[in-house]
Amino acid sequence: MALTEMMAKDAAVQHGVFTLAQVREHRGSDEAIKHRLRAGTWKAFRYRGVYGIPGCPLSWEQNLHALVLATGPIASASHRSAAALLGVPGFSRRGTVEVLTTRAIRDRTPGAWVHSTRLLPSEHLTVVEGIATTCVARTILDLAGVLRLQRTERVLDNCLARKLVTLDAIREATDVLATRGRPGIATMRRLLAERGDDYVAPESSLEARALEIIRTCGLPDPVCQLDVGDDDGWIGRVDLAYLDRRLVIEVDSDLHHTTVVDRRADEDRDRRLRKSGWTVERVTEDELNRPEMLACRLKAVLGTTAA
Repeated sequence: MALTEMMAKDAAVQHGVFTLAQVREHRGSDEAIKHRLRAGTWKAFRYRGVYGIPGCPLSWEQNLHALVLATGPIASASHRSAAALLGVPGFSRRGTVEVLTTRAIRDRTPGAWVHSTRLLPSEHLTVVEGIATTCVARTILDLAGVLRLQRTERVLDNCLARKLVTLDAIREATDVLATRGRPGIATMRRLLAERGDDYVAPESSLEARALEIIRTCGLPDPVCQLDVGDDDGWIGRVDLAYLDRRLVIEVDSDLHHTTVVDRRADEDRDRRLRKSGWTVERVTEDELNRPEMLACRLKAVLGTTAA
């Protein structure tokens, strides 16, 4: 097989790019590379030692894969880029690409950010769409070092709620990376200390906001995602609940709780809950945007329900 065909085969599974090292593996010489660049068969990519196939569509994934290849041999998509690849809510496949490497470099250039680490064990890596990527647990740990506490907490709860990761996996990754002064470790230890083995994460960002308001105003933590039933069977899974007060708090999004059908379903469920002895309070998106007023309401409700 000719060199051009071999490199096209490699590029086909690497979002249209390949490296100088891969050319060397196929015994490609400097003269062969120069010839193909002059002929337009190949093109030099933006990162040193990376080449592309002309005509291959440019994409965020191609840019990320090229940076991983250029930064290797031990390198992977990381931080916000890894979160986007792994499907973590709140991260999108656009803009700056981020890579983690064991090489002693740290570089941030327009559109690309290279992070350096002393530890990148194989168990912290996975492959997404052909791109070496940090696993969910490692990604959360890395994000804890660059994001605000509240954003990190939301990332953690989103991943737990969607079963992308377990608390045990987070604990293991934290123990492996726990070195004095490492960014994010203190944050993660704090978040883990607040989440026991029976912890259930809120299902949505709206529930997370409601929990944040509840904690800020000094109220006790409710149970999240509680399955409730009556003599006729399962009623449903409620967002937040105080068992000792028989109080249910449902957090309603504008998207899923405003149509006639949605309101009827909510009313039917609330009726069954109240018949079973629960007090039901519904919180709207608008109320979440007025946290002080919502806090006063919830304090009043908790003060009037029986403990």
